[in-house]
Amino acid sequence: MKSVLGSTVRTCFAVTLLVLESAQGYKWMSGIKIPTPLDLGKVASGMKFGDKKLAVITGTSSGLGKATTKSLLRDEGYHVIGAVRDLEKMKVVAEVEGFDKDRFTAMHLDLASFDSVNKFVQELDAFR
Repeated sequence: MKSVLGSTVRTCFAVTLLVLESAQGYKWMSGIKIPTPLDLGKVASGMKFGDKKLAVITGTSSGLGKATTKSLLRDEGYHVIGAVRDLEKMKVVAEVEGFDKDRFTAMHLDLASFDSVNKFVQELDAFR
């Protein structure tokens, strides 16, 4: 009987140590703060676009990019950034398609150039 009881105590002790060591491995996660819906609301209300979502669409001057932009602009919950290589062509397309100028902004972006991508990201960050 003593050996069974001693074995059980040793097993419980080993399991307790294992659990404590596992908990130490996740200690770094204690500083992570998961945003609540209230936190997200505070961020959104302080932004330039209020409760609208900001969508960046590449190739907005033709094809699928143009169709996606038209669809997003029909829904009033979005402000669309049209990332294009040719801003002049985009101005004409936006005028012909009747894009809402309050909810659409064209910005230059050439995805084949890292410099262009970096500049676009900086401009987008400043725009927000």
